[in-house]
Amino acid sequence: MTLPRFFIRRFHQKSLPRVEVISRDIIKPSSPTPNHLKNFKLSLLEQLGPTIFGPMVFFYSANNRIKPTQQLHNLKNSLSQTLTHFYPLAGRLNGNTSITCNDSGADFLEAQVNSPLSNLLQEPTSEMLEQLIPTKVDSTEARTKLLLAQATFFKCGGVAIGVCVSHKLTDATSVGLFMKSWSAISSQGSIKTVGSPVFDTLKNFPPGNFSDSSPAPVVEPEIKMNQTLSKRFVFDSRSIEALQAKASSFEVTQPTRVEAVSAFIWKLAMQATRRVSRTSKPSILATSASLRSRVSPPFTKNSIGNLVSYFAAKAEEEGEKQRKIQALVAEIRKAKQRFRDEHIPKLVGKGDATEVICSYQKEAGDMIASGGFDFYILTSACRFGLYEIDFGWGKPVWFAFPSVRQKNIVALLDTKEGGGIEAWVNLNEQEMKLFEEDRELLDFASVNPSVIQPFLHVI
Repeated sequence: MTLPRFFIRRFHQKSLPRVEVISRDIIKPSSPTPNHLKNFKLSLLEQLGPTIFGPMVFFYSANNRIKPTQQLHNLKNSLSQTLTHFYPLAGRLNGNTSITCNDSGADFLEAQVNSPLSNLLQEPTSEMLEQLIPTKVDSTEARTKLLLAQATFFKCGGVAIGVCVSHKLTDATSVGLFMKSWSAISSQGSIKTVGSPVFDTLKNFPPGNFSDSSPAPVVEPEIKMNQTLSKRFVFDSRSIEALQAKASSFEVTQPTRVEAVSAFIWKLAMQATRRVSRTSKPSILATSASLRSRVSPPFTKNSIGNLVSYFAAKAEEEGEKQRKIQALVAEIRKAKQRFRDEHIPKLVGKGDATEVICSYQKEAGDMIASGGFDFYILTSACRFGLYEIDFGWGKPVWFAFPSVRQKNIVALLDTKEGGGIEAWVNLNEQEMKLFEEDRELLDFASVNPSVIQPFLHVI
């Protein structure tokens, strides 16, 4: 089904041109799903996942060897083949219990921009990125659909490929594996180099026995589009090395890149929050952690599911200790070790795993709802290999997460050059003003630098 030109979306920035959606198709699997796979049960972890989409956008420079019409054909054809392997994504959610794998298909939008890609990457914003994904992250479509995709073609021949994949079934690793599979089929004709997806989360996490009277303790994000600002800060490799040295202590002699940047952002965000609120609450940093290799038996690298949990580091009320990055790195490391040594062993091989996970989830939800803590959530997609995703016309010049507009969320991504980290930080307006003008931040990070400066020869 192809619709006429029916919808126009405008970038919020006046200097940016409009994005025009010119067609919307339904892409179905190239082969029908066998009857014995029609009913896909959600595991406990998927039942506890929020009813939102996980978005990603990949930007590609122009390639004179292939026309946009051929690119579009390849994208649709390869997506159809990919859905045969990722068959649940072509189905429809059935409440919080299962997916009906009926090959209903995935929405595919074609859009165009009457401007070169370089204009958009000169000073990228979260508002701009939101125009390059096929639906809102918290759209009501997330209640039933599991995948939507959008290809946006620019005047110069560049293209942005944006996807929204249901968080009910996937985490960032799963979405990355889907994108690697789709691009492999587009460029090579098969997924041999990636490997087939494995849907095996039920083996360790059978579904919970939830009901209307005893629902799953799902923590749905409170998304505030007009009150939360999402901004990008870039730490190059030299700055990160300096942060690692600054964060080093007797307790943690060699902080990782992610630990050093996480603690630094947590420290400055905490300061901004306390200055605005004029209170000094305990602060929690909950960091996402993949369960794939941590449980026993481990999941495969190609396991698909919402296979994440969180470990929480705590900083008490205002004090000298909380002003030092070394102390915060030590708290993050200790929280990670407690998660590994105390929490993980309770998750598998025992009948009370459901109770343990639900209790953990409920405790987090209660802490957020109580208002007695300043609560921050950090996710990292560093070292995911997302800059290797090549559909047949080259690797991306940039990759980004369109942010969920939830207060106090931080997302960390690799920079294309390697060794650096891009941080997308969500804070309310007053806190963001203090955060982005902090002199210590500006000593180590650049505020939303141009993406294209190192790549002008290819855009």
